[in-house]
Amino acid sequence: MLAMLEEPQRRMLLLGQRGPQAQSLLDLIQKLLDSFDLDNVRSFLVKILIELSKRSGLYPQRLVLLNIDIRGGQVAGGTFGDVWKGDLDGRAVAVKMMRVFDSRDVQALMKAQAVLWAQFSSPYVLPFCGVYCANGPSPRVCLVSPWMDNGDLPRYLKDNPKANRLQLMLDVALGLEYLHSFCSPVIHGDLKGVNILITPGLRACIADFGLSVIAQDSNVHFTATATSNGQGSTPWMAPELFDYSNPERRRKSCASDIYAFGCVGYEIYAGRPPFSELPPMMAIMQNLRLRRPASTDLGDAIWELIEKCRDTNLASRLPVSEVVQRLRCHPDTCNYELAPMSIWYQKTGTN
Repeated sequence: MLAMLEEPQRRMLLLGQRGPQAQSLLDLIQKLLDSFDLDNVRSFLVKILIELSKRSGLYPQRLVLLNIDIRGGQVAGGTFGDVWKGDLDGRAVAVKMMRVFDSRDVQALMKAQAVLWAQFSSPYVLPFCGVYCANGPSPRVCLVSPWMDNGDLPRYLKDNPKANRLQLMLDVALGLEYLHSFCSPVIHGDLKGVNILITPGLRACIADFGLSVIAQDSNVHFTATATSNGQGSTPWMAPELFDYSNPERRRKSCASDIYAFGCVGYEIYAGRPPFSELPPMMAIMQNLRLRRPASTDLGDAIWELIEKCRDTNLASRLPVSEVVQRLRCHPDTCNYELAPMSIWYQKTGTN
């Protein structure tokens, strides 16, 4: 099969399959990814899987969930969907119901995110339970993940002012490192506090992959998004993403994720989004510097790291591997206990 996919004509023939034939191929490729150590061809297979899913509108069958019981009302809203609490075989889950879009291209992109998310396996990235199709006049795709009682990062820090902020910042960096070092680098595209959840072991994991893309395959451009909480994503967006004169610079990248990470670092120590006291677009376009938070937990080294990640020159931003190294080398990092994260992931992960 791999030899066949390497030939452009046969590959295009495969990608042109629909219906039962496409479903069989999706199931076979997913089985290969699940069952074998395929590091040397994993990137290639993931790209084929996502592209076939986008074109056919189907998923590997193992991702489809049937017995979801949605309870109560909507509990949260995001850029691309609304979140409900549900039950899956006695386990609480978050059910993100995708909104109906007019554009078929956007719907196809969102379906592809489910297939991409299913390939992740990291304790610093929220596990993916599967896809559920909600019944109704207009059946909608739902993405299902474990429910996190501790909520998102801003809520957790508000309720727990003595939380270990450095540990949480390192957790986020490790999640971003995993995405950027995936078989093909994955751009999260919407990294911010509300898209980071706190696990039962009180560790941070990255969630909400509504904008994530495989870096070198992406030709999709995004503008500032709005969420139901009214904050939108603008305060976390790198300045080059607003360069309307240069479409190439407006493309989401590993560097724009690093900028967003720097903003998350500020959010962790300041307890608020960047430029919350100003119109964020104006502040970003004028290259205004953030005021250093008064937090006693914030040392010079971490503040320097935050500023370096938020450098207005994208070429000067640190690679995520160096961010992780600097955080790990911090004197307080040796006090971390990693076991709670491992235990949580083993109990709730789906891979």
